[in-house]
Amino acid sequence: MIIGIGAESAGQFCDRTSRELAAALGVDPVLFPSDHIGFVNDAVTFAARLQEVLDQP
Repeated sequence: MIIGIGAESAGQFCDRTSRELAAALGVDPVLFPSDHIGFVNDAVTFAARLQEVLDQP
């Protein structure tokens, strides 16, 4: 399970709720580049980070 957080979303509602969800599920949240919609604003960088995360065991 991956709980993703935009690195530039620190302290925002989406950041706080994602961190709480990750803690409740017992997983570490994964930081992605940009903000809450980094997959739109910087799709190439987001896709590279996502591939990196998915390639981990």
